[in-house]
Amino acid sequence: MTMDMNGTNGQREVGQIEMNKLQGIIPPVITPFTKELDVDTAALQGLANYMIECGVDGIFAMGTAAESPMLTRGQRLKALQVLKAECAGRTPLLVGVMETSTARVLELVREAEELQADAVVAVTPYYFRVKQKEIVKHFAAIREATSLPLIIYNVPVYTGNPIEPETVNEIARFPGVIAYKDSSGNMPHFQQAIRLTRDLPHFSVLQGVQVLSVISLQMGAAGLVPGVGNVIPDQMVSLFQAVRQGELEKAYNIQDFIVRLEASFSIEGYSLPVLKGMAQYLGFGEGVPHFPLQPLTADGMHKLSQILTGGNVKGGV
Repeated sequence: MTMDMNGTNGQREVGQIEMNKLQGIIPPVITPFTKELDVDTAALQGLANYMIECGVDGIFAMGTAAESPMLTRGQRLKALQVLKAECAGRTPLLVGVMETSTARVLELVREAEELQADAVVAVTPYYFRVKQKEIVKHFAAIREATSLPLIIYNVPVYTGNPIEPETVNEIARFPGVIAYKDSSGNMPHFQQAIRLTRDLPHFSVLQGVQVLSVISLQMGAAGLVPGVGNVIPDQMVSLFQAVRQGELEKAYNIQDFIVRLEASFSIEGYSLPVLKGMAQYLGFGEGVPHFPLQPLTADGMHKLSQILTGGNVKGGV
């Protein structure tokens, strides 16, 4: 049964998947490239199918892991078309509409509507500093411009404009705002966002920092948006289920491996080439990040392969 803009049950005009409260494991999918920096459609299709078959609860496209601020509009649309075709009727497709200004966000919202995405995910405006009142106006404008469900995304390390818990609570009460993804790593902030919005039955608080997965679920998070969900979606689903079932030893064993994967992001100084290398290890793409970033060296790929093999992650899925 679908969720209408007031959080009650009803048909939405835009979008294909029927969504109740957003929860579970929703990986932020990468954008595989060929060596010529074209979107590797076969790799992207295979990666999305891999995650869906492992039981993820949605796919978040055009987030940080997708290198969305670096993509051309042509690359972006090509990737989204592949993902929509793979997700259609199988799992919700959440599309990031992250831009520097409200006007530019609304252009991406129209693109998401034409694609028939199931929801859009927006950050604050970035580059220039804005206050909390402007952040509220920004999300209000997005809300008024679309019938698609809207997800708030807080990633202050990149935007420079953190969202305060009280602001999350205010925006969460707009019709059609269904979730909040927090990637600040600030646990008092995260706990406050949960506390302030827990009276909203339609609203989910999601953790975007994967090393905080278990504690966040115990604290009341509805789900996780983990970058390592690209490479270990099955283990992330198992972690979520284990916490829900009170099997904390199992959950923390998986969490220990997530911490090791997180540490691998510093192999050669940048996390995106490592995430692309993880997908390459699985057989999805050539490990190419967007220019000017460079793929892992042979030595870096060897170190990453050892970590993945040590965690019983099989290559060439």
